[in-house]
Amino acid sequence: MGDAVKLSGAQIAPDAWIDGIESAEFKTLIDAKQRSIVPMIVIYVVGYIGLSVLAGFARNFLGTKVVGAVNLGFVLIAANYAMSWVLAIVYARISANRHDPLVKVVIDKAHAGGRAR
Repeated sequence: MGDAVKLSGAQIAPDAWIDGIESAEFKTLIDAKQRSIVPMIVIYVVGYIGLSVLAGFARNFLGTKVVGAVNLGFVLIAANYAMSWVLAIVYARISANRHDPLVKVVIDKAHAGGRAR
């Protein structure tokens, strides 16, 4: 075990992390992350590009007055910022509740694989 890495007081074999990322638990983690990240990226890109397309091709529509001097363009820009924050908060909660426990399983498995060598 001369080529082992010492991490947090435990001897970890150099290939323990490779075994960890090839495990079923790691694949489950990646699948779970993709199920949450991909829809959020699609929502954000559609909102962002959609606002840009509207700004380029529907100026009169975005110039529609909503309240006083505030027009629809300002409302949609504010909604775009709000959407970004909401997506970030939702992702943080999903990550803490679903992804972090899976990460712990993958790390624990890699640590166990490193000790077993």
